[in-house]
Parts: sequence; structure tokens; C-alpha cells
Amino acid sequence: PLARLTGSELPSPINAGLYGNFRAQLRFISDFSISYEGFNISFSEYNLEPCEDPGIPQFGNRIGFNFGVGDTLTFSCSSGYRLEGALEIICLGGGRRVWSAPLPRCVAECGASTTNNEGILLSPNYPLNYENNHECIYSIQVQAGKGINISFLAFDTEASHDILRVWDGPPENEMLLKEISGSLIPEGIHSTLNIVTIQFDTDFYISKSGFAIQFSTTACRDPGVPMNGTRNGDGREPGDTVIFQCDPGYELQGDERITCIQVENRYFWQPNPPVCIAPCGGNLTGSSGFILSPNFPHPYPHSRDCDWTITVNNDYVISLAFISIEPNYDFLYIYDGADSNSPLIGSFQDSKLPERIESSSNNMHLAFRSDGSVSFTGFHLEYKGKDNTPSTCGLSATQVHHTLPALQLTRLTVVAAGRILPML
Repeated sequence: PLARLTGSELPSPINAGLYGNFRAQLRFISDFSISYEGFNISFSEYNLEPCEDPGIPQFGNRIGFNFGVGDTLTFSCSSGYRLEGALEIICLGGGRRVWSAPLPRCVAECGASTTNNEGILLSPNYPLNYENNHECIYSIQVQAGKGINISFLAFDTEASHDILRVWDGPPENEMLLKEISGSLIPEGIHSTLNIVTIQFDTDFYISKSGFAIQFSTTACRDPGVPMNGTRNGDGREPGDTVIFQCDPGYELQGDERITCIQVENRYFWQPNPPVCIAPCGGNLTGSSGFILSPNFPHPYPHSRDCDWTITVNNDYVISLAFISIEPNYDFLYIYDGADSNSPLIGSFQDSKLPERIESSSNNMHLAFRSDGSVSFTGFHLEYKGKDNTPSTCGLSATQVHHTLPALQLTRLTVVAAGRILPML
């Protein structure tokens, strides 16, 4: 038990649910003799402190933005890298929040073997310098009857000493397609067999950044999936089209639709694949949506002024809920109206946040101001239009404005985890 209480001394407040149980149980036991008045207990919910942001592996990706007790983050590596460590980590409860495992690493290894129809092969430690006195063997094998197209995305080795050899089939076939060293990016290579062996030998002296090789059995290379977005379509032959879409809160930079085209013996996407970014400001008119600090989940830029205006149906007001905000010396201002001349609901930094903010009309204006020094991940919030019906739940914009001075004295963290009931 958290506590065993008896006697007439008033106990100190007790916080239950530190380990993510999301419930508390009280048990009162009396004996057969003397009895007294008993007890009068009041309780209220409170927010568990989240785990710290574990970050994102270099050359990798992370799925999940919530760091509350029980929340899970999943990691993957960019093509050509291998995940070293836990695929998933969980925020554990307790007196101090910790993740179930350290942040994993994405590593480029010396040698690899693959049976995929396309992919990327990297020199060890890429894009850092490879090590001396290494022999790295890479093997690509696809289905019988298909050849393999190899193109070089980057190439930089010590000329005449650190050498890359590409074989048609295994080396014992003695069918050497190309032997390369130096800093010029080689032309593409096409095998006649369904197996290609790549051998990279380094000597004892100078090392450089090495190589990045892309291979495929199709015409156009893999256009990839944008970070914070999705792709519909897998065709890679001339005339094939794929369509891209961004996750809520992100904006597509580029064309949503691209097509594989052929010009003589070259194959490429037209136009180039797009990317998804968290924009600096904008006008939002949907009934619900997300607003992210620019570049989220990466640190926002220095010295930026970003303004968002939310407009919903005339008969609705706007409910704003913070999902996360990073401690910083930069401020997010929220106004009850269509622009910065409207009444100020509050200015926020660190974790000094009300649980929810509601406008008094169908407009709300947000202004984010970052200074010229340190930047953090920023904020992630969700808005929803709701019917303008009087309710005893939540605070109106005016009420929030009046209570903000008191809120500045208390550290409130809004997390996606469930809430726990403390016992008093």
C-alpha cells in the first residue's frame, strides 16, 4: 500500500497511480472495540509527468509523439542502415519516468546481403569515413531472369588504394563489371545475371566518406515515402504514377502526383518527389485539425514569426487542446478572435498550460515568436469546432484569461496518457 493511516493526525496528501495504474483503492478496516468519527477524504485527478523526449536516431525515423506513461515509440532506419537496439521503447511509470530501453542507433555496416528488388548499400560508417584495413562484401540477388541496375549516389575513396569492384555474379565467375576508386561519381552499371557482388577493400592509410549505391530491378528508383506523410502506388516503370499525402498538420511541398518517365536510357520521376513540412503559419478552416510548430518534430528555426488563424462555422466556438509543448524562451500567443488585435487569452511557454482553451466566437488567432538563440521541438496542438452551447465543462476564453495569473504559478503538463486520482 502507498500508506497505512491510523490515529488522529491529519495525513499529508498522497499521489496514487505513479506506475500508470490509473486507479486508486481505499480500504478501511475497523476492529470490534472503540470507534471514532472516521475520515473525510477529497480527491481530484492530476496529470502524470511524461518521460523526456528520447530524440530520433541519426539516419532513422520515429513513429509516436506522446511520452506519457504506457506510450510506445517505434523506430526504423533509413535505407542502407541497420537498427541497432530496441525496435520499440515504452515510457515506464514510477517515481521517475524512464524509457524501457535506450534510444537505438542506425549503423552502416561493412558488408551486407540482400534479396530485395531495390535498395541502398552504404560503405561502413557512411557518411563518416570508413575504417582502414577492411574487406567488405555486399551481395545482391534478385529473382532469376532479371538483371540489376546499379547507380551511384555518392563516391569518394582514396584513389588507387581503396578500391570498389563490382562483379557480375560471384567473384569466382571472374566477370568483373567495373573497378573504381577516387572521387568521381561513376556511371551506372547493369548486370547480365540476377546476382551482383560488390567488394570494397581499404588499405592502412587514408580513409574518406566512401559510397552510397542504389540498386533496383525496375526503371525508376524508389521515390520513397516523405517523413510525416504517406504514398499511394508502387509502380516504377515508365508511365507509372504515385500520389503523396501529408499527415494532419503538415503541408505538401511539391506536386502530390509524380510520374516515372524515360528519356533515352535514363529513367526518372517527373516532377521530383515532394516533402511534408510543418508550416510557419496559415489559415485553417476545417472543423478540426492540428497545428505544429515549424519543422516539428525537429527544432523550430530561430527568429521566426508564425501566425495561424482558425475559422469554423458561425454557430461554433473553437476548443484548443495542447498535446505537447517544449520548455523554451520563445512564446506562443493565443487571441480570442481573427487577429492579434483581438483579446489576448494568454501567452505560453514551458509547460504552464491550461488543459483546454475555448474561444468565445468562431475565430481564434495564434502567434508563435522564437528568438535568435536556443530552439526546441516546439508544440503540437489540436483544435476542434464545437457547438456553441453553454456548458459547465471547460473554461471560456474570458475565464481562462482571468485565471492565467494563478496558472503561471503552477506547472501543468498536458499529456496523452490517462489521468490519475490522488488521495488526500
